[in-house]
Order: sequence, then C-alpha cells, then structure tokens
Amino acid sequence: MQNMSRQELLDLLDDIRARVAEGDSFEGHFRYLIADRTSQHPFDVTALYRIGNLAGQGGTRIIGAEQLDGAA
Repeated sequence: MQNMSRQELLDLLDDIRARVAEGDSFEGHFRYLIADRTSQHPFDVTALYRIGNLAGQGGTRIIGAEQLDGAA
C-alpha cells in the first residue's frame, strides 16, 4: 500500500477517469482505505491500471506494490 494525501488520491482518481474517458485505459484495479485520520497522508492506496493504449500496446501503472527482488 502507498500512503497518500486526500489531494494525491483525488489526482489519481482524476487520472484514471480521464484515461478511461479518452479510451486510453481498458482495465484496472483500485483500492483505498483510511489508515490514520490524524496523518497528513491518511489513505492507503493500491492501484493497477493500463495506460498508453491509444499509442499501441501501452503499459501499466502500479501504485502501492512492493518491488520484487531483481526487478528494475
């Protein structure tokens, strides 16, 4: 999970929405929880969504995942 402020969470939602609206993302996963209401970054977020589909094969944006050993 990645800690985010309310504004960071809203920016992420805006990005996902815009990409879906323009046909640049066809699938994904999104989850958020309130971790600590007193923190400046109270939301724990995990997300994975496809990006760049308008340009061809595209890629994937991953948020809140641990990097695997040996991964670049």
